Amino acid sequence: MRKNGFTLIELLATILILALLMLVAVPNVMSTIDKNKQDTYIEDAKRMVTLTEYEIRSNTDIEVPTNGNCIVVKLNALDTSSLEDAPEGGTYDYNNSFVVVARSGSSYLYYVTLIENYDSGKRGVNLTSRDNLNDEDARKYVVRDSEFTTNNISVGSTLQLDGNNFTISGIVSNA
Repeated sequence: MRKNGFTLIELLATILILALLMLVAVPNVMSTIDKNKQDTYIEDAKRMVTLTEYEIRSNTDIEVPTNGNCIVVKLNALDTSSLEDAPEGGTYDYNNSFVVVARSGSSYLYYVTLIENYDSGKRGVNLTSRDNLNDEDARKYVVRDSEFTTNNISVGSTLQLDGNNFTISGIVSNA
């Protein structure tokens, strides 16, 4: 005579099947979440370039760089209302995140550093060109903590960008 309910074997088999499903599903979900965070950094870095272009065109006080020179526009000088919330739950570093606008011949080149500070460190995009941000594999430019390179950002110092040296002729900042 069988009572209503499940046997111990049936319960163990169900738990085993659920455990195997979790073993497969959790890493895939975590990977998807991390990719979405990386995409947010890339999209926000692209927005920074667009905001910088707008700021340079609309603010006549900003001197555009001459050939071989560049200017640095810090995040604190931009209207950041269109940026997403920082993906790791921290805040973007408004003093150390910036866009470099370099002049090479008749072309302007744009490079971005975007840093988020959060509880366990920092993460973001490390001095990457706008062209690289538009690559299909742009996620590889998102870095953590010690992978950030420190640059001497001061007027008169030199930045090496894609093998070319540019002298910083100005810094745009609201600090």
